[in-house]
Amino acid sequence: MINGRFISDVDLLSQIQSDDEQALLVLMQKYDRSLFRYIRSKTNSLESAEEAVQDIFISLWNNRHSIVINDSLSPYLFKSAKHKVIDFYIANSKNITCHDILLPEYDHLTVPSAENLIIDLELNDWLSGEVNKMPDNIRNVFRLSRIEQLPVKEIASKLSLSEQTVKNNLSIALKRLHARLQRMESISMLLVAFKIFFYFK
Repeated sequence: MINGRFISDVDLLSQIQSDDEQALLVLMQKYDRSLFRYIRSKTNSLESAEEAVQDIFISLWNNRHSIVINDSLSPYLFKSAKHKVIDFYIANSKNITCHDILLPEYDHLTVPSAENLIIDLELNDWLSGEVNKMPDNIRNVFRLSRIEQLPVKEIASKLSLSEQTVKNNLSIALKRLHARLQRMESISMLLVAFKIFFYFK
């Protein structure tokens, strides 16, 4: 029987890639609580956190043959968790702020600080890049609503728009981010590990 205390993530991944389901269970026992705590702390949703953690490990299993790591699976798993949090906020039209979502405190987690910094920078770059690609009116509405957290009425007054136009532009922005995030997640499970490999080889 595998003992998670005495086996490295590299060895666990190797066994998972050999279709060892027991190794996956050991990995889940090692990380599921910290992943759950992080996601729940950001979404304030027990159900969403539970589903997200399950999805993360299902995705890891489905993509196990393409994953490459040098040391720890922690950066891979917590970047996946960040994607889940962003997806939750976009899907539920919650306030998106770089400080609260993209730059969380990781003191209680196992992500090394250097790797955590890279993950933060990548996700900040992604969100900033996607927002910058939006048409001016939509971008301005999104920033005022989700970054500055102004109410619709104040945004409408500030931009000389009707309240309905503000709502429509915000809806377009959220749908666009949600679609881009889904498209990014479809390839991220293959790319994240390679990014980590090249950063730390």
